[in-house]
Amino acid sequence: KLWPLSQGQPTGTFGPDSAQRGSRGFCAMWPVVVLGGIGLGALAARNGLRAAQRSGVKMGMPNMPGFSGAFGGLSRESLQGFESPMTRAEAKQVLNIRDMNPAKDTIREAHRKLLIANHPDKGGSTFLATKINEAKEILLGKKNV
Repeated sequence: KLWPLSQGQPTGTFGPDSAQRGSRGFCAMWPVVVLGGIGLGALAARNGLRAAQRSGVKMGMPNMPGFSGAFGGLSRESLQGFESPMTRAEAKQVLNIRDMNPAKDTIREAHRKLLIANHPDKGGSTFLATKINEAKEILLGKKNV
């Protein structure tokens, strides 16, 4: 039975609010304890790695076999920027055309599909739309290389 404080009940940890005060203190404290533990663990790991490097231990990057499969199509050559005057080879690469001498209909169809997918009015990039148009002009011979 909880007694009102005015009826002579001893103060301290006994009282109607004591359970709430105790749980409130714990709820406010646990993020500090958890984050403090993570911080101390990170500092210990950093100091351990630095000590290992000073003692001459060689540490390389781990080999992750599954990583290359997810991004297997991306290579250093495919991630380069555009050349300043676009070449015919780059124009074929932009339009994703593999033929050595593609027909005009093939060029127009590839241009149309790419421009529909990347049109600025539909959320595409203006820069990419410009490069797609430039590639079509170069392959059709309307723009000199």
